[in-house]
Amino acid sequence: MVMGSLENAMASTGGFCVGRLGYCFSASLPPLLATAASEGLKIINEQPERVARVQRFAVAVHRGLEAAFEGSNFAVQGVALSPMKHIVYNGDDAEKKLDALVDRLFNESSIMITRARYLDRDELYPVTPR
Repeated sequence: MVMGSLENAMASTGGFCVGRLGYCFSASLPPLLATAASEGLKIINEQPERVARVQRFAVAVHRGLEAAFEGSNFAVQGVALSPMKHIVYNGDDAEKKLDALVDRLFNESSIMITRARYLDRDELYPVTPR
């Protein structure tokens, strides 16, 4: 199965899934979002230094989170160059601890984060961080 999405890459919507035996699904972008994604790609092509700046910032944030979480049950996962950061809690009461972290950052700083939410009863396999 091959999947593509513009959700995180272009802060938009739309994507596709393609598999064997003629399976194909796509959800095209509405015209306004297609135009915004196209303009975003144009800006990235014309100003590659923007990508480099975001990557430098992403690495700095990643290292800062690693340092802040050292010695705790919190951890940051994923590639340092990615601007998306995945924070996990490896211990009891993970839901409560992650909720408290979201609330604390929102109330005490200019940092806003959100939590991934899963409905355990709707998942075929348990969702666990790697």
